[in-house]
Amino acid sequence: MDEHTIEQLGMRLANRAYLQRIFHIVFGAEPSAEELATLGSPETVAQFHALAEVFRQDDLGICMESIASSAAEVLADAEKLCASLGDRADDAAYVEALKSDFTRLFLVPGEAYVHPWESPYIGKEVMLFQESTLDVRHRYAEYGFKAVEFGHFPEDHVSMMMDFLAHLSTRAFDAFGDGRDDEVRRILLSQQDFAREHLLNWLPAFRDKVHEKDTQGVYRRLADALVAFLMVDECFVEQALAEIG
Repeated sequence: MDEHTIEQLGMRLANRAYLQRIFHIVFGAEPSAEELATLGSPETVAQFHALAEVFRQDDLGICMESIASSAAEVLADAEKLCASLGDRADDAAYVEALKSDFTRLFLVPGEAYVHPWESPYIGKEVMLFQESTLDVRHRYAEYGFKAVEFGHFPEDHVSMMMDFLAHLSTRAFDAFGDGRDDEVRRILLSQQDFAREHLLNWLPAFRDKVHEKDTQGVYRRLADALVAFLMVDECFVEQALAEIG
């Protein structure tokens, strides 16, 4: 790889870890003023902007043809949404209203409730800790990952799984900086398989449910952004693996 390619690849490895943590925060707990300030920070807005620019420049090539137009629009919308949330971080009434939305959608079973974990979407019954959950647990153990939410969330909760991906992305970035390409390749392949087996298999259905239940629209737009990000990231991993060789 030439120097420019190395620089660009390193930047993207860092950027994806940042956004994976953002999605971990967004779907992991009721929002606070501090969270909205983080979402509206120049760093977060810039990350979504940079990701949307990938489409405008066709940086990911042919693998993006089927999703480029819609994903670019969704990610540009996420950039605008984050900026607007940051502007309202000091609005206590707005923060409380958003907390109510989160609770209604993801915490308290009821008419508007949406399951934020994998098992109900892939099993025959809406239940926790199916075979897929054991596989998630095994993958966490393989990389020595232990989230702070263990014991509070199901292990296949979307927030915990995004935290796991961010943990791996940080390790991949560190390995890339040290020139350990074999380790980068191993981690990227693990992430790719994990995303296909445990995220992209159910998050589109989760997104559709959020669209149906979220009358205010903030979490609907964030769910759109999450699915778009994961689809883009799958293409990035394919490109990165090809460049690393």
